[in-house]
Amino acid sequence: MKEISRRNFIGGAAAFGLGLGAMGLAGCAAGELASTGAEAGSANQTGVRDAAGVPSFLREPDPITDDQIAQTIETELAVVGLGVAGVSAVRSAAEAGVKVVAIEKCSEPNCRSSQFAAFNTENARSMGIEDIETTDLVNELMIQMSHRSDFRILKRWADNCGEAFDWYASAYDDLIWVHPGDETPSEDKVYVSNKNSYPPYEYGRDHEVIFSGTLSFTAPEKGGQKPVFLANFEKAEATGNVDAHFDCPARQLVKDGDRVVGVIFQNLNDQTYTKVLASKGVVLATGDYVRNDEMVAYYLPWIYNQKEKFTFTYMHQDIEGNFADMGDGHRMGYWAGGNIEAGPHAAMAHGDLGKLGVDAFLQLNGNGERYINEDLTNDHFGSALIRQPGNVIYQIFDSKFPEQLSSMQAGLGTKSKISQEDIDAIDDWTSAKGDTVEDLVANLGVEADVAETMKAQIARYNELCAAGKDEDFGKSPERLFALETPPFYAIRYAVGEPGLSGASQDALRCLVTMSGLSTTKDAEVCDADLKVIPGLYAVGNVQGGRFLADYPATIAGASHSIAMTYGYLTGKHIAESA
Repeated sequence: MKEISRRNFIGGAAAFGLGLGAMGLAGCAAGELASTGAEAGSANQTGVRDAAGVPSFLREPDPITDDQIAQTIETELAVVGLGVAGVSAVRSAAEAGVKVVAIEKCSEPNCRSSQFAAFNTENARSMGIEDIETTDLVNELMIQMSHRSDFRILKRWADNCGEAFDWYASAYDDLIWVHPGDETPSEDKVYVSNKNSYPPYEYGRDHEVIFSGTLSFTAPEKGGQKPVFLANFEKAEATGNVDAHFDCPARQLVKDGDRVVGVIFQNLNDQTYTKVLASKGVVLATGDYVRNDEMVAYYLPWIYNQKEKFTFTYMHQDIEGNFADMGDGHRMGYWAGGNIEAGPHAAMAHGDLGKLGVDAFLQLNGNGERYINEDLTNDHFGSALIRQPGNVIYQIFDSKFPEQLSSMQAGLGTKSKISQEDIDAIDDWTSAKGDTVEDLVANLGVEADVAETMKAQIARYNELCAAGKDEDFGKSPERLFALETPPFYAIRYAVGEPGLSGASQDALRCLVTMSGLSTTKDAEVCDADLKVIPGLYAVGNVQGGRFLADYPATIAGASHSIAMTYGYLTGKHIAESA
């Protein structure tokens, strides 16, 4: 592959590594290790570099020449990728009168899940969400990510997410807003409700600062947000300003001097190339890179080196069987001169427990030792679990657990109540039971030295509970529940092992990566000197400045909300620009 200056050439998600996803992390979820240019199973934290020190996945492909182009389309804006961010950008721009070419590598727009952070509007207030001081929220997010993120980007999202959500939700004409006290609609209805209403943070009681401000879509059959998501794309198409192309991965960006003026995509049905010339620029909304082994090894080695312990759950593929989330936009942006932000990059890679969630009951690790203040959300729980001996922990509680649930700090991954049906079926979703602590530990079947440690640690925990002060780990007295009322129960969680009936099948799962190209607060992509590259924008999981090191559970639904909000704002910004 010939050497081409990254400052002058515009490349795309071309040949190198496009097939890795199908054989890479998909296999890794089953415990296989795919080769990424080094020996299979090696750490490969630096990747294979060329003489200039560029990792192989960032090598620029040969440019697609004019004689390879089957057709050229002239428009105002090209949006590459039709997830939540891309669809929002397409609709926003199209409704403002901008002519948009929408490009998607899969056969339809794609989304998942249901939660969106949304606050500070009348709709949110009517749903029981109190106003949030956005500087407080953003400062807490910055603390959680050690001030690696861009305050300005997070603040612009927080200041506008309520307005953006109202707009996004309005696309579905028959959407029902379920207010506090309303009956749940019938199963054939699409509705939005507030499922994440938490008591305000109280210093000395709560271990983590968590904000309430999340609305969730519920829909029959298709589930989650999909009907509302598709309604947004239909709204965009109804303007008459959208020319959509599916099964068409973007391959290269097009530049005129320093400015990005278009994109070249390939139709997977006939392999032909189309050049799109966009007078107002190109929006990259191509998603993440979690299925690209080389990129994960380079930017997220702690996940790559332990990937057999994770379940990788984002499954969208193109018609050739290649996974969608291969970092196409990251690489195209880099080849156009963009800066992939400094790490550590973040991934949505969290712990996920069963019936009792990550509630603050006593936890012992595989050596039988208490290892943490158990009052956690699932992101921090997962970070701790993967560092325990054998990646095994035991959640231990007594028969008073149903009434104790109401004292737990509510947050992502926690449970504050349990049904009588689940209480009656407790033997099905626990690992061991005993009328005494000794019986419980014996029924867990652990080694003798672990059993002795467990019994000593439980005795110590009961002493701390009786004293009303956790001198060992500092858990709030409100959540110090002594093990004193039989029968006693334990749930064993082991990374990579099947779960119990009714419990999570995997304790650790990885959805997407969360870091990307450096941008301004207007989503304009920046170069290595953090100067704007004219005509190039990035939104969604290809946009940097949002999440680094981890995806904190400070407020649920932040990822979807930022994708939606930045798509909405960027479409408007481009429409209003000269």
